[in-house]
Amino acid sequence: MRAAYITGYGDNSVVSAGQVADPVPGPNDVLIDVRAAGINPVEIAMRQGLFHAAFPFSFPQVMGYDVAGVVAAAPAGSGFEPGDEVYARLPNPRPGAYAERAVVPVPLLAFKPKSLSFEESASLPTVALTTWQSFIERARIKSGERVLIQAGAGGVGAFAIQLAKHMGAYVVATGGASSQGFMTKLGADRVIDYTHEAFEDAGPFDVVYDGVCGPLTERGIDSLRSGGRYVGLVRVADAQAYREIGLPAPVAEQAAASVRPFIERANARNAEFHGPLTRPDGAQLAEIAAVVDSGAIRGSVSTTYALDQLGAAYEALAGGHTRGKLVIVP
Repeated sequence: MRAAYITGYGDNSVVSAGQVADPVPGPNDVLIDVRAAGINPVEIAMRQGLFHAAFPFSFPQVMGYDVAGVVAAAPAGSGFEPGDEVYARLPNPRPGAYAERAVVPVPLLAFKPKSLSFEESASLPTVALTTWQSFIERARIKSGERVLIQAGAGGVGAFAIQLAKHMGAYVVATGGASSQGFMTKLGADRVIDYTHEAFEDAGPFDVVYDGVCGPLTERGIDSLRSGGRYVGLVRVADAQAYREIGLPAPVAEQAAASVRPFIERANARNAEFHGPLTRPDGAQLAEIAAVVDSGAIRGSVSTTYALDQLGAAYEALAGGHTRGKLVIVP
């Protein structure tokens, strides 16, 4: 089958495309014909080898975690049959969405939203699960709360604006000058051009959802009201996140040592710091599909690429100014 893959750890020079062996499903896997696959920023870090200790690759390694397609074969009693239209987020150790076929463990698979195309459905799994878990499990957003969403025009931010509005929040979103109208159309109550305005002026916030982090982390924590919750997504994973992906408690605590000052800073404000990592979950994707099909959320795809254009897609994503999601179509 045709696929896009990396030949080793490194920069975009290791990205290639060509023929690879078809994936072989295990007894609890569903084989799907891929119709579209969403691209995520974390893949660039994985391509560079930053997570090789936790998730070592064998080369050539087919990349891609977010997939939408049609079931080709499924185990008896799985709840899926050939011809079903489905979507999923593949497990961290087993990417493989950028190909004509992929295998998905049954617990990670869900029927795709009926109201969305395959491309739109493939844009959702990682950003939707990340935000769903952040808003419901970590931030515990309540109707009427004031929520700040950093980088509101990106893939995560676009979904987050819509989900926060669906949950009844007052939404403040940041982005560049060209993204103000886009974020307003998604439902943001107030938009901030970060090149001219300080987001703190729109606070204090009950929840800060930060898809940028770095120098904004401490500023985000400091913009919380008492009882507020900060949720960071970029290299600020906490011990709970590491435990949830299977690390023993002592190892998780050590891995999260760098975020302790942020936890202390939040605690000093009678607030909370959270650094989640995305967990694949088919049951949650089914819930998300129901919300999408209610009309509350729509997919946001900015550009589609062919398999042999993965390098160009990574380059565009690394630029940091994409609007919505980038998608590979085999």
